Amino acid sequence: MSENLVYTVKTDRFEMEYARIGTGPKPLVVIPGLAIKSVMKSASALSAPYKIFLEKYTLYFFDRKKGAVPGYTLQEMADDQAEALKAMGLSKVDVFGVSQGGMVAQYMAIRYPELIRKLVLGSSTSRAEPLQLKIIGRWTELAEAHDATGLVESFIDNCFSEKFAARYRRALLTMYREVSDEELDRFAIFSRACDFVDTFDDLGKIKCPVLVLGAGNDLVTTPEASQKIVDKLKSEGVACESHMYEGCGHAVFDELPEYKERIFNFLERE
Repeated sequence: MSENLVYTVKTDRFEMEYARIGTGPKPLVVIPGLAIKSVMKSASALSAPYKIFLEKYTLYFFDRKKGAVPGYTLQEMADDQAEALKAMGLSKVDVFGVSQGGMVAQYMAIRYPELIRKLVLGSSTSRAEPLQLKIIGRWTELAEAHDATGLVESFIDNCFSEKFAARYRRALLTMYREVSDEELDRFAIFSRACDFVDTFDDLGKIKCPVLVLGAGNDLVTTPEASQKIVDKLKSEGVACESHMYEGCGHAVFDELPEYKERIFNFLERE
């Protein structure tokens, strides 16, 4: 773990770890997606991909709360995330939610509009598509069975483009070489929650500008899910921009440097 970058916010109900990088005056909250290993374990590697933000922004990468139990819902994740921000004195933040993190971010924007200035949703969904239920459901089964090898292989094959997975498979397998039963149990709790995402009918309650980024070959949440969010937001009169990365997979946010530039430019525009 990169202890010098990792902190803990404590509330009356829970503790939540977060990594902080950058020195800028603007707060950018990043809510990661499902992860076999906590992003806190690789906090020192976050600066390079987010280099463009570091002078103007202070970035906060949040883990889920400690001690989560089965049945932990996306709504509860959003409530806890909002409580953590309030405990840290953060408001009117920009939020970048990735995959499941985007689901949590949607609930936050709907339930706590006063906290968010601008919202970016990457490879996310407002309702579970059939393919998502199949793929993430399989991940949940593998995690619950403590089949770390099967989970890692499926995670790599479904999240990344074929070209990226072929080039970096060895490094990715090394990253996930030792996965504990505790990590698998925690993953299963969070992955199960994805089945029940249901923000679609409430998307019109979002008050801030939104950037939706999808991937044409997304085998997890699907490109259709991103487009449905865009169409619904626009039909409800919510300020919305979007871009579809054709030919890219679910984890395009980790593959293309241009992805971060697009987010930066969106956040910088008044």
